[in-house]
Amino acid sequence: MIINYNNLQLILNCYSFEFCLKNTFKEIRSKLVKRSIVLITIPFIVFTYISFILFQKACDYGMNLQAKKMEPFNHKTHTEKYGATCETCHGYDENGRFKGIPTIAECTSCHDRKGPATSKDPAQPLKKPFLAKHKDTDKPWESFARQPDLVYFSHKVVMTAKFEDGRLKSRCGSCHGEKGMSTSNDKIKGKMLMGQCEDCHTALNLSNKCAVCHD
Repeated sequence: MIINYNNLQLILNCYSFEFCLKNTFKEIRSKLVKRSIVLITIPFIVFTYISFILFQKACDYGMNLQAKKMEPFNHKTHTEKYGATCETCHGYDENGRFKGIPTIAECTSCHDRKGPATSKDPAQPLKKPFLAKHKDTDKPWESFARQPDLVYFSHKVVMTAKFEDGRLKSRCGSCHGEKGMSTSNDKIKGKMLMGQCEDCHTALNLSNKCAVCHD
């Protein structure tokens, strides 16, 4: 058998070239995959981080606005003297929507515009002169806590949630402090940070998924 060494060399060179070519393609493909992962992952991480910071800043801003209080109000007098609860003035509409700050009409439902200015009965709500300068639809107070547009929060869902033994999971003071014992319009509790909401959710075994509170 005659071996043509030139042909053999050519064949070996071809195999070597093909082998090198395959390895080159593998290296190129590997580099492209790694580069693609980096180009996709880094912008995604940066976008997610910036979005989280912006959402948190928006929430913090919304929960720390300076509220206008055009009229003095003593919560302690109403809770201790008249037996009022948070729901008395800050209850829910028939459709379940939280009323928030009451209107003057709700004040005059107890403090009648034509009622007595004095009374021997300490539990008798008296006529308040400052109410005369307001319409029934007026709200001479603003809330310190306002929900940003990107936040969904249902007071009724939170305030009516119960443990298996029937105890309520939350109370107004959890977020607003002991407002029922306050004698002025000053803020009782500092701004609510998003982290505090998450801590409460965790303690009550509630979900902290973004979609729970954010559209």
